[in-house]
Amino acid sequence: MRKILITYMALAALFSACEKNNLERSIWLSDPDDIGLPQYTEWGYNSFGAKMSNLYFVSYSTEKPCSLEWNSTDSTLKLTMNGWLAPQDYVSGFEYIPQKDYMSLSITFPCDSVIDSQERLYLLNGRTIDLTDTTVRVSISRYDMTEKVTTVQSGELCFKRVQNLYVDNKYEEAIVSGTFDIRYVKDGKKTWLSDGRFDFGITNKLF
Repeated sequence: MRKILITYMALAALFSACEKNNLERSIWLSDPDDIGLPQYTEWGYNSFGAKMSNLYFVSYSTEKPCSLEWNSTDSTLKLTMNGWLAPQDYVSGFEYIPQKDYMSLSITFPCDSVIDSQERLYLLNGRTIDLTDTTVRVSISRYDMTEKVTTVQSGELCFKRVQNLYVDNKYEEAIVSGTFDIRYVKDGKKTWLSDGRFDFGITNKLF
């Protein structure tokens, strides 16, 4: 099992960053190559982002950006990312967006091992989910309407690194970081989420 030991100095820097950005739940660090996306990080910053056509599907600071749900009936894990679609100019730093186009992406996939708590999420470390697999379910919600994505042409969800965070030998959370992309057909039109990346700090409130 992977462990991270963080000093009080590192924690102070993290809390200072939260205060500086006036964010309660997320830290946004823009990718220098594309300010509409967050940098790929592995620090539990609770942010994600992906390109969607000429818009960006990104996390926002006022709601929980993700959740994980274990289903013991069919041994599946459901990852949901909650965010909005926004033009690039509004994304950096969670700036105010006059009309928010809320969106959620959910991916449900089978697990060989029981992952019924955030402490066991480390079992996903290094795992890649093929989104074209018939055992995987993908759905997208917009305007409170959910649709199942039935024609996935290509796509992957990659858990590049999953770590358990300990402070003074006390378990705090799981840090789940990775990448994703998906290409699918909607209303006869090809649609895609590309260059996706996520970095979540999963506590018992999000699992």
